[in-house]
Amino acid sequence: MSKLRPELTGKWQPGDPFLGYEQTYHRVFEAVKARRSLIHGRLEQGPFTCAIGAYFQESDIAINSKALEEIAAYNDSFPKLTRAQRWRKVMAWLRTRVRS
Repeated sequence: MSKLRPELTGKWQPGDPFLGYEQTYHRVFEAVKARRSLIHGRLEQGPFTCAIGAYFQESDIAINSKALEEIAAYNDSFPKLTRAQRWRKVMAWLRTRVRS
């Protein structure tokens, strides 16, 4: 399912319900909004998650693979930021994506 988050590969079967492209952005935005930090490079690390991991802590419904790759790529594009700085960057970006 995901090149950037291989942990998700094989988790769903064809025909399983999934969110559309725009719905994915909305749901990930809501999940990330409830946190104050994000990691990069993986879905989860101890109690911390990336933006996609935040969504999957709240839901088991599959998400649009194009949106998943875009969100994961943006989340990972700031490897030197702290978790809190990354959260602020990703939240600002998701906010603009959800509004448009």
